[in-house]
Amino acid sequence: MRTLSLLLLMSAMLFAGLPKFLMPDEAFKPSATLNDKQQIEIDIELAKDIYLYSNKVHVRDSDLEDAVVFAEVKKPVSVEHHEEQTYIESPKIIVDLAKKGEASGSQEISIEVGYQGCSEQGLCYEPLTKTFSFEIDLDKLASASGEKESAQATQEQVAETLNSESDTIAQTLKEGSIGLIILSFLGFGLLLAMTPCVFPMIPILSSVIVAQGENITTRKAFTMSLVYVLAMSVAYTIAGVLAGMFGANLQAAFQTPWVIVVFSLIFVALSLSMFDYYELQMPQFIQSRLNNVGQKQGGYYGVALMGFFSALIVGPCVAAPLAGALIYIGQTGDALLGGIALFALSMGMGVPLLLIGVSAGKFMPKPGAWMDAVKSIFGVMLIGVAIWMISRVIPESVTMLLWSFLLIATAVNMGAFESVKSECPRCPKSITKSIGIVIFLYGTALFLGGITGAKDPLNPLEKFTATSQVLSAQVVQEKSFKTITSISELDAIIAASKGQKVLLDFYADWCVACKELEHNTFSDADVKAKMSEFVLVKADVTANGDQEKALSKKYGVFGPPAILFFDESGALIKGRTVIGYKDPKPFLDHLNNL
Repeated sequence: MRTLSLLLLMSAMLFAGLPKFLMPDEAFKPSATLNDKQQIEIDIELAKDIYLYSNKVHVRDSDLEDAVVFAEVKKPVSVEHHEEQTYIESPKIIVDLAKKGEASGSQEISIEVGYQGCSEQGLCYEPLTKTFSFEIDLDKLASASGEKESAQATQEQVAETLNSESDTIAQTLKEGSIGLIILSFLGFGLLLAMTPCVFPMIPILSSVIVAQGENITTRKAFTMSLVYVLAMSVAYTIAGVLAGMFGANLQAAFQTPWVIVVFSLIFVALSLSMFDYYELQMPQFIQSRLNNVGQKQGGYYGVALMGFFSALIVGPCVAAPLAGALIYIGQTGDALLGGIALFALSMGMGVPLLLIGVSAGKFMPKPGAWMDAVKSIFGVMLIGVAIWMISRVIPESVTMLLWSFLLIATAVNMGAFESVKSECPRCPKSITKSIGIVIFLYGTALFLGGITGAKDPLNPLEKFTATSQVLSAQVVQEKSFKTITSISELDAIIAASKGQKVLLDFYADWCVACKELEHNTFSDADVKAKMSEFVLVKADVTANGDQEKALSKKYGVFGPPAILFFDESGALIKGRTVIGYKDPKPFLDHLNNL
C-alpha cells in the first residue's frame, strides 16, 4: 500500500512537470556482509541528493539466539544538515558479535537494519527496514561476560540518549586538535557564564575583594579574582573527571541539606563582617606563622577555598558542553583530554568574574561613607546568596518570608521612613529613600505571599489577584507530573502508558536550571498545550541515593536537568534528549519535531 501510494504521488508529480523522485529501493540500497573477523559490515548506499537521519538508523536483532549478542555497534559520525543530525554520504556500520558462555559450532542469526531519510528536492520517505541472515562460526567469537555486556549496553545507551548538540561536542573531543578543543570549550564557558549557575558567584567574589578595604589595588584584585577562578576551575575539572570515569557526581554529593545549611550560615557570617559586626581575618597565631612567606598570602588561601567550594555547592549545573565532555571521558577513559576541556570550559565561565573582580579593585571608592555603603550592598547580596542556597531544602513559602525580611530590613536601612527635605527631590538621599520605599513595598508583598502559601516570588499576591487562575493552572500542570525515584517505578509507568508518548524530566531541588524550566518553559501556554499530549514523569534525583543513581546511570544522565522522550511503544526516542535549560520557543520546536 505504501509503495502504491508513493507510485501514485510520483506519477502525479511527473505528469505535472515536477521533479522526478526516486523509489525507496532506488534512494536507499542497504547491504550487509560477514567478514573474516565475524563482524557484520552494513552499508547503506545513498543515491544522489539523498540523506539519512542519523537517529533513525538502527541495527536490531530480528531473531537473535541467546548464544550470540551484540558486543558493539559502531556508527559513523553524523553532520548537521537542515538543522538535523544526518548522513549525507553513504554510512557504514560495523557490528561486533560475541558469544555467551562456551557455545561452539555454528549459529544462524538475523538482524534488522532500520533507516529513514529524505530527498533534497523535498520528499521524505517513510521509515524502512531490511532483514539480513548470517551463519556465524561461534568458535571464532570471543566470549562476552555478563559484566562486559552490561557495561557495553550501558555505554551504547548513554551514546544513544544524547541530544545532537552534546553528541557533536563529544565527537569534537574525539577528532579535534588540542588547540581547537581548548578554544571551543573556552567559548562554551563564555556562553555559560551568563547563566544562573554563575550569577551567585559574582557577589561572593566581589564581597571578598571589597572586604580588603582601601588597601586593595587593581593588581591585587586581579590576583585574587584569578585565584578564585582557578580554584573554581580545578573543582569543576575534578568533579567532571570523576563523573565521567566513575559516574560519581561529586557536585550532587555536596547538595545534601546539611552541607547547604552550613554554607548558607558561612555566607551569613561573611555578610555580618560587611556590616562591621566583626573583622573577618585569620587567627593571629596563623598569621604569625605566615609572616615568613608574606602575611598577605593568607587571604589568597581563603579565596581559593571559597572558589573551590563555590563551584561544587553554589552552581552545580549540567549543560550540553559539560555533558559532551563527560560522555567523552566515560566512553574513552581519556581523563587527560577530557579534563583539559573541562578546565577550559571553567576558565571561560570565569572570565566575567575576572572582569568584575578587577573592576571592583579599580573603581573602589575612597574611604568614607561611600565605602560603608558599598560594603553594606555586598553584605545584603551575601545574605541573598545564603537565602538562594537554603531555598533548595526549605518550602517555597518560607523562602519568600526570608526574602521579605531581608528586603524590608534593607529598605529601613536605606531610610525609607526617614524624612527628607521636599525642596531637594533629586538629592541622593531622596533617591535612596524612593528606592527604599519600592523595596519595602515588594518586601511586604513577599511577606503577604509567604503567609498565604504563595510559591512564585514574581507574583507573591497570587492569592489576591485575578492572575491566580493562570497560576492555579500552572500548579495543576506541575502536579500532573508523576514523580518517581527508581527504575522500577518508571518501568511500571511506561508499561501502563503504551499508546502514549512519555516525557521524563530529571529534576532536583538543588538544580537551578530545573526550576527555571518549571517557571519559564513548562508554564508557557503553548508548551503546556503540547505537553498535554505526553504522559509527564518527573525523576526526582534530589536525594542522590542508590536508586536515583541507578536510574540516572541507566539512561546516561550525568545530572539534571535532562529530558528524555519515549514513543508510543515505550521505546526511548534516541538522539532527542534535551540537556540543560531551554527557552519556551526552542523547547516547543523540539517537541513538535519529535
